[in-house]
Amino acid sequence: MLSVQDQVVLVTGANGGIGASVLTAFVESGATVLGSDRGPRRLELGAGYFDLDITDEAATAQVVADVVSTYGRIDALVHAAGILGQTADPLRTSTGEFERIMTVNASGTFTIVRETARAMLDRDTKGTMLLFSSVAAKEGRRTYLPYNASKIAVLHIMWSMAQILGPAGISVNAITPGPVDTSMWAQFAEGVGVDADGASQARKERAAQLPMQRFAQPDEVSNAALFLTNPQNRYITGVSLDVAGGAHLGMGS
Repeated sequence: MLSVQDQVVLVTGANGGIGASVLTAFVESGATVLGSDRGPRRLELGAGYFDLDITDEAATAQVVADVVSTYGRIDALVHAAGILGQTADPLRTSTGEFERIMTVNASGTFTIVRETARAMLDRDTKGTMLLFSSVAAKEGRRTYLPYNASKIAVLHIMWSMAQILGPAGISVNAITPGPVDTSMWAQFAEGVGVDADGASQARKERAAQLPMQRFAQPDEVSNAALFLTNPQNRYITGVSLDVAGGAHLGMGS
């Protein structure tokens, strides 16, 4: 049976946070890994790297085409690219900011999923796509409304594509992380107007709301990504997996 070592994997958002952890996990598992993100490559890992803004439709299509031209196929897409936004208060968020976040997180996701789906269908690749949403998509919140809304859109893209691509043997799933120990949490804390001491206290309070009583480490999220993209797990599709320390067990939401 096929293993991760046999897979050609494209990872977006590969320069930091969860994306970097995912990139590292797949490289260490022996896959052929291509990373992409905006700006220069930060991790000298994997078989190659693309400087990609996923809001650029033509550039996104070209990256998918280049991977297929070089390696013959894409077996797995792990789409971790996304942004939080700059304004925490929805009543102070401009329509332009809302549209910018939706363009990156929702439209960018749709574009790369569509292009990867076409490539897989054209080559009869029974591959997989893993998208990153958030537990914020599943609950009402007072802050960062565009981000939360965009992550609901990611789930709908996943559900639709799982239905469309299932007959071709292609699985499509999502991970919905809770609080993760990455720079995005620091950005979140800064956005709601707390200093370093306040951010530390807010972190403790948020962790205390979770049954696991702590934030996730990035490698705990990448371990889930390895599981959902394993060739032996292609029958799992249309699933959003909370990697959130039990955030939806009636507490911490």
